[in-house]
Amino acid sequence: MIGRAPAARDDVGAGALAPGLPLGVYVHFPFCGVHCPYCDFAVEVAAAIPHDEYADAVVAEIAARRRWFEGSAGLVSIYFGGGTPGLWRPDALGRVLAAARAAFGDPDPAALEITVEANPGEAGAVHLAALRAAGVNRLSLGLQALDDRLLRALGRNHDAAAGPAAMAAARAAGFDNLSIDLMFGVPGQTLDDWKRSLDAALALGPEHVSAYALTVERGTPFGSLARAGRLPRPDDEATAEMFTWARAALGAAGLDQYEISSYARPGRRARHNGLYWSGAPYLGAGASASSFRPLAGGGGWRFANPRATPTYLNAARRGAGNPGPVHVERRSAADLENEALWLGLRTRDGVDRAAHAARHGRDPLDGRASAARACVTAGWLDADDARLALTEEGLLFADEVAARLWLDVGGRD
Repeated sequence: MIGRAPAARDDVGAGALAPGLPLGVYVHFPFCGVHCPYCDFAVEVAAAIPHDEYADAVVAEIAARRRWFEGSAGLVSIYFGGGTPGLWRPDALGRVLAAARAAFGDPDPAALEITVEANPGEAGAVHLAALRAAGVNRLSLGLQALDDRLLRALGRNHDAAAGPAAMAAARAAGFDNLSIDLMFGVPGQTLDDWKRSLDAALALGPEHVSAYALTVERGTPFGSLARAGRLPRPDDEATAEMFTWARAALGAAGLDQYEISSYARPGRRARHNGLYWSGAPYLGAGASASSFRPLAGGGGWRFANPRATPTYLNAARRGAGNPGPVHVERRSAADLENEALWLGLRTRDGVDRAAHAARHGRDPLDGRASAARACVTAGWLDADDARLALTEEGLLFADEVAARLWLDVGGRD
């Protein structure tokens, strides 16, 4: 977990970046049209969004931290998340996009994935066309459900008809790579509700689908309702059945499950998410954004920006450019080896044993053979000379497998 021990601002920039790894940039835009009751992200509902001031702050941060990520194999992804970056004025967002490309090289546009998250009903045809003209080539639409009753239960500020309308507007604006988010395990949702949502979503022809179970977080309105016993969610068995149905329905429609919650048509896997799962470096810019710097000598740094948007903007107003990372933790080589196994097992490709050993200096079964055999016997894990991967049943027990295979690494280096 991320520690909170104080560290000098430039500690996280010390040491050479691990070479030969692709780089991503994540830009957090904290402003939203509504704060959904299940959301624990750093978001802010503002009457007036400071489009230019926020863009100026992010551009300055990218310039200040560029040197921390020198030596990568090249920029492959820029991802605007939030919050709702689809609300950001396109020319302001475009300035940030241009700054990231200038800071880390300007690859062939076909080789660079540039994603913006947007919500149905909040970005019209002119806005979407401007995003496309700025270079955005992938749109992630937060549909969540295609049922008015369930959308109300989730506190969304759009109706079911807005989802198909947003998809049509995005196609008209020139987007040929569209991802949609769908949520199951929603209060009041039945398996038949989920089947209808999947059918309706597939009729829209997305290139990518993120289908994930609702997670109830402490500190959210849903968390309070759950503790009071007033959140009527499907039970674990019903939620597992929804997950299994999604795998079958999406697979039959040509969307391959390549990670527990992620499905894509051939050639449309999310490059940005792949960076997280493979332990590649990424710079997180904006309020609350997290970064990762794996080091050439082993180990690495994880750190995040101040969560509060005013704190982040105040640092920019002082001309610092670098807001000062918080929640800083130095990760040892052993820590990162544990993480690599956990994250790799979330993918359907699994963990390549030879590649894992080449990067981390140990075979993933070293010290884990007994625990792995128990997972194989339980029917959760496939293990052979080449790789480790979760079985179809094991996908339902991914967290249990990760806990059993996690090694106690003791102190930090």
